[in-house]
Amino acid sequence: MTTTRNKAQIFYLLLLFMMTRFAFGEGKRLSPELDAKRIKLGSRITAQATTELIDVIVQVRPGASLDKHRQKMLGLGAEHRNSLDVIHGTVFRIPANMLPVLEQDPEIAYVTPDRKTIHLSQEDFVLDATQSTAVINAGYTGVGIGVAVIDSGIRVNHPDLMNLNTGYSRVVYSQSFISGLDASDQYGHGTHVAGIIAGNGYVSNGYMQGVASRVNLINLRILDANGAGTDSALIAAIQRAIQLKNTYNIRIINLSLGRRVFESYTLDPVCQAVEQAWKAGIVVVVAAGNFGRDNSMNTNGYATITAPGNDPYVITVGATNTHATDTTNDDTLASFSSKGPTLLDHVIKPDLVAPGNRLVSLSVSGSTVDKNDPSNEVNPLLYGSYSSTAYYFRMSGTSMASPMVSGAVALMLERIPNLSPDQVKARLMKTATKTYPAYSTVSSSSGTPFNIQNDIFAVGSGYLNTYGAVASNETPSGTALSPVAVQDPSGNVVLKADSTSVWSNSIVWGTSIVWGNAVNSNSIVWGDSIVWGDSALQGYSIVWGTSIVWGDSTTSAFSEIADADQN
Repeated sequence: MTTTRNKAQIFYLLLLFMMTRFAFGEGKRLSPELDAKRIKLGSRITAQATTELIDVIVQVRPGASLDKHRQKMLGLGAEHRNSLDVIHGTVFRIPANMLPVLEQDPEIAYVTPDRKTIHLSQEDFVLDATQSTAVINAGYTGVGIGVAVIDSGIRVNHPDLMNLNTGYSRVVYSQSFISGLDASDQYGHGTHVAGIIAGNGYVSNGYMQGVASRVNLINLRILDANGAGTDSALIAAIQRAIQLKNTYNIRIINLSLGRRVFESYTLDPVCQAVEQAWKAGIVVVVAAGNFGRDNSMNTNGYATITAPGNDPYVITVGATNTHATDTTNDDTLASFSSKGPTLLDHVIKPDLVAPGNRLVSLSVSGSTVDKNDPSNEVNPLLYGSYSSTAYYFRMSGTSMASPMVSGAVALMLERIPNLSPDQVKARLMKTATKTYPAYSTVSSSSGTPFNIQNDIFAVGSGYLNTYGAVASNETPSGTALSPVAVQDPSGNVVLKADSTSVWSNSIVWGTSIVWGNAVNSNSIVWGDSIVWGDSALQGYSIVWGTSIVWGDSTTSAFSEIADADQN
C-alpha cells in the first residue's frame, strides 16, 4: 500500500522531472550503461516503483553543496552507501526508476554505476634488466618512503616484508574497504605486488629481492578472494591514501588493476580520484591492462588500455618479457600487454613498459591463485632452502610491471624527496631505454604466435631504466600529461602535446627524445594499418568512434592475471 510519504516523493519526482526537462533539456548526465537502462525502462515515471535497485556513484557539479544534494537524494528515496568527497561525489543505492530524475538534476555532473573491478597481473635478472641493480648497490632502498598498495590485501607477516632492524612488519597500516572482510590477502595478488616493490629477499638470502627493499607499505584492500571489487571501494581507498599522506609519507600509489573504459576520463569517477591523488603530490602508477591479444574488435590489441590507466596524469605501465636474461637486447613486449591509444580520448598510452612476464615474488599459501595454479609455486630448492613451504610464486601481467616502476619511483624520491609527480613521470619517460626492435614475434604459453609492432602505442617512451631515472638531475617545469593522438588533414595520426606539458615547451623534452624510434622522422605515430587505415574497417571505427563502449558493468573485473608468454 502506498504511504503518504511515498506519494509525496513520487509527486516531487514528477515535478522535478517536468521542470528540468524543459529548462535544461536532455543532458548527458548518465553513463552509457545507465542511459541505456533509462531508455529501456522508459523515461515516463509511474507510481509503480520498480523492484530493481542499483548502486550508483553520483558526482555533483563544482559549486553545488554536496551535503544538501545528499539530503535531497535521501528525500527522494535513495540509500546513502558511502561518501566520496575526493571526487565531490556519493555512492547511493537507488531504484532504477529514479534514473530519469538524476539525468535531469542540474546539480549533477555525472552518474555511473558502481562498476565491478578486477586485478591485473622476479628473479634477480629482472633488476639487472631494468638497470636497478646499480642503484641498489649504491645504497638506495626507498627507506622512509610510503607506498600505498591498493589491491587484494597484503600478507603482513611475510618474512620478506619485515623491518630487519626492528623485527616488525614494514606494512605500517592496513584497512579493508570490503564489508565483512579484513585487510588480509585471500586472493594472493596484492602480496605478490607488494613483494616486487618492497621484498627484501630475507627467506631466499637476497635472491628474490624487490626494487625498494626498505619502503613502508600502506595496505588498502579493495579486492575479494576472487580478485573482484568495485569503483567505490577503489575511490574510497584512494581518498584514504590522500588523508594518510603526511602520516606515513605516502608518495606513491600502486594500482595493479583496471577495468574497461566506459566513458571519457574527464567523467570517469575512478579517473577523477587518481587525478586528485596526483594533485595532492602522490605519484600514481597504474597497470595498462592485459588485453593486448584481444582482436574481438579487429584492432589487434590496440585501444585496449584499461581505466584508470587511460588518464593522462598517471604513469601507465605496459609489460615486457625479459626472456630470463639481464640484458634488454632480447626483450620483447609481452603479447598480453594492452596498447593505446585510449578509447574515446585517444590519449597516448602506455607511458613506458617494464618486466611483467613470469615474475617471481611473494606468495600467500592457500590463497586463490595458489590453489588455482600450484605449478607456479617456486621450489625452495631453487634458492637453497629445504623448507617444505613455498614463499614465492610466479605471475604474469601488467600488474607485475607496475610495481617495478613504483619501486623505481621510491628510489628516485629517496634521492630527491621534493620531486613532484610530474617531474617523476617526465624523468622516467625521458630516461627510458629506447633501443628496441621495430618489430618482434612472440609466443604465448600455448605456442600461439603474435606479431608485435613496437610503436608509441605499444611501448610508450620505452623500457624502464631505473638508473637513468634516479641519476637524472633535470627539473622540468610544467605538467607531464600524456599527449593525445590526432589525425591531420591528410589522415595521418600525429602526436599532440598539452600546451602546459614539458613535451611542448622545450626542445630538450621534445618528442624525438622522449619517444625515440616509436615516432618517425615526420612525427607520424606508427600504428597498424587495420587500425589507422580505411575508415570503413571495423577497427578504425572502434578506435576513432565516439559511441563505442566496451565491457559489461556487472562482469568487468578490476584485475586479472595474464597468461604468460614463452621465455
